[in-house]
Amino acid sequence: MTCTFVQITDHHLREAEDDLTCGYSTAYAFRVVLEHMAGHVIDDIDFLVSTGDAVDVPSDDGYQHVCRLLDARSGADGAPGHRIVSVGHRRDVPMVFLAGNHDDRDRFFRWLVPQTSPRPLHNFAFEHGGVRFIGLDWGAPAKAFGHPEMFRFLRESLAADVPSVLLLHHHVVPSGIPWVDDFIAENVHELWPILRGRPVLGIFCGHAHCTYETTVGDVPVFGLRSTAPQFVPQETPLYCIQPLHYRWVRIEDGVLTTRIFEVPL
Repeated sequence: MTCTFVQITDHHLREAEDDLTCGYSTAYAFRVVLEHMAGHVIDDIDFLVSTGDAVDVPSDDGYQHVCRLLDARSGADGAPGHRIVSVGHRRDVPMVFLAGNHDDRDRFFRWLVPQTSPRPLHNFAFEHGGVRFIGLDWGAPAKAFGHPEMFRFLRESLAADVPSVLLLHHHVVPSGIPWVDDFIAENVHELWPILRGRPVLGIFCGHAHCTYETTVGDVPVFGLRSTAPQFVPQETPLYCIQPLHYRWVRIEDGVLTTRIFEVPL
């Protein structure tokens, strides 16, 4: 069976179109990525994933802005996502949302995952195309922490021993940006034994605002450049602006392939 999706991440959208972050329009950048997807991949994907930090300031106005940009509405029963959105000419794209450290959990659930009652951690799983997708929540602070509830959920979700993909906001391997890597959970070491021997095809992360690919054991780990400003790889925070990225992923007969699309601003 075949499954195809696109990952985007860390949009940090503000409350209105003309609200800027250090002179940068996150709304404009987000639209540019959607427009590029509409022209290149949108007819060839099953769903879209945003791996957290949809908003910069977690207000109702901020989440309303996200929903307007996506034309977000209730998903159909059985759709592999939390909302149905419009991307270019296609108006029926299921979309999955992960909670990031900039996401207020109550508002996040109310606006982006309305079929689920608010809770402190947004751990979830669904199956599509013969693959189990497992969303893990490492908590609301910028510095991740692996809660026992999250690790328990992961063990239970992997028990069926079917091909699986992990979706995370917080990153779990060093990105090369020292101050960002300080946000990796101190107990991240508890993750890897749970995955050992399981058919985990890949882990997809946000949070670090940069693109990378590596492996831990035999598990591929993928990071992705944000649609918001990125960070210079140095000891202290400093923004930079690079071409935007989104990641196209296909899983066919248990084999995962991925491609980065670069979008000029």
